[in-house]
Amino acid sequence: MGIFQPYNYKQRSILILLPLMLLAICTWALNPINTPELALNQRDVLLLAARIFFPGLFAIAVALVVPTFDRLFQLTTVTIVYVLSLLLTLSSNISVINSPIICVLSAVSTLLAMLPYSSFEQDRFAGQSRRLFLTLFFVVLLPVVTLLALSVIVKQFNIFILYTLEDKFGEGLLSVIYVPMYLMLQSVGLHDLVGHLITFNYKNNMVTAFVNTIIVCNIFALPATIFFRSLFTKKHINLFLTLLVVVCILTSSIGACVSLILLLLVIFYPGAFGALLITSMSCFLLSYYLHIPAITSVENLYLPDVNFNSTREFFTEGNHNFGMLAAFAVIVPCIIIELSMVLSRENLLDKKRKIRSINRGYTINANSSPELTLLAFLRALGGISNIVDVEEDGSWIYIQVINNDQVSFTALNTLGIKKLLVDNVNNLYLCDVGDQSHFLHQRLSKFIENSFTVSEKEVALSTPFNIEPMPYAKKAQNKD
Repeated sequence: MGIFQPYNYKQRSILILLPLMLLAICTWALNPINTPELALNQRDVLLLAARIFFPGLFAIAVALVVPTFDRLFQLTTVTIVYVLSLLLTLSSNISVINSPIICVLSAVSTLLAMLPYSSFEQDRFAGQSRRLFLTLFFVVLLPVVTLLALSVIVKQFNIFILYTLEDKFGEGLLSVIYVPMYLMLQSVGLHDLVGHLITFNYKNNMVTAFVNTIIVCNIFALPATIFFRSLFTKKHINLFLTLLVVVCILTSSIGACVSLILLLLVIFYPGAFGALLITSMSCFLLSYYLHIPAITSVENLYLPDVNFNSTREFFTEGNHNFGMLAAFAVIVPCIIIELSMVLSRENLLDKKRKIRSINRGYTINANSSPELTLLAFLRALGGISNIVDVEEDGSWIYIQVINNDQVSFTALNTLGIKKLLVDNVNNLYLCDVGDQSHFLHQRLSKFIENSFTVSEKEVALSTPFNIEPMPYAKKAQNKD
């Protein structure tokens, strides 16, 4: 969530969790076990109203987090676009009303057109009118493009599944691809048709592995992914993700809440969502090979919610294989996120250093003049005080430093002809600089030998002299 920079807006991110909890409370309250006095038609109407109202409230909460040049105009636009998108999709697909996530995404897309202008108040009337016209144009265009793009993607997914299920592709282990496809479509609330196509065309063991994987990923892997990702974020974002983990655990049976949480991952943390997709494929293969019995029935697969009352017998039997599958679903995303963060941390630092060099307006490489190359080496190595020793071997120069953290690997790599070699144990850097190796070795060696705190030649102090008062001062003293 770092793309929206003001800190006070990041603190408001907790508001996004409120609609999710309210939707969960309404769903639990309208359960036939909790409210048996309600008639069936009344319960259906109230559930339908909750599934429409709270996702819309979620879109408004997201709008409150995003800065804008006019808050009233932003909230009004998001509300209108959500209602119009709901009416438009309802006319073409009735099942969307049970999980109108696509309408939420359409409404949220308008926020991009209403980000604040840095010089809006300073512009003249003509400039303000032009910008307002462009804003209105994109407010209308972005939701339309979002709905059309999602409809095309979902249609292509359905066509792909229809064609592949008729051949042996859908009967073998290559059908593991359907699990991440289901989760991707679940993030926009359009997974129902895919679920029907897969479950009614699979063989029994494939259906069982597919259903088990979806349930395990939403109950175990999704909270574990969010929690472990929160360990690599700043404090205010860490609080939001930690609370999101709690909400995710409490609302894991409610289809609309799971879809909204997956949508948050897709938008703000696509890397974590990718880790979840890889975990889902791993869990599918494990469930298939261990022959784990079905956790729930096919008809109970988030259409729109999951009723865990039918799974009580499964959990009370104490299936050891299912415990292994649940533990696997928790551990795998943690390992993937840890590896991705370790690998991307150094790349991120390198990118920042490159951008910093570009912004400062200079680029130095192996073909630059020796004087510029020398200054660039000193800067990349963290200064003279960080250099311990320098040696020369043909076109190679060996540099030993005190602290590796002060060395810019990216800058050193651009100064050499070949790729930089590093010995992290001895803090040693091996750089091929071609014909400039002798010059750089001599200059760097002299810098190390000559301490700037003590000069080679001492300058003798001049003889002291007495400071006596001026003649006019003496006269004034005599008169007194």
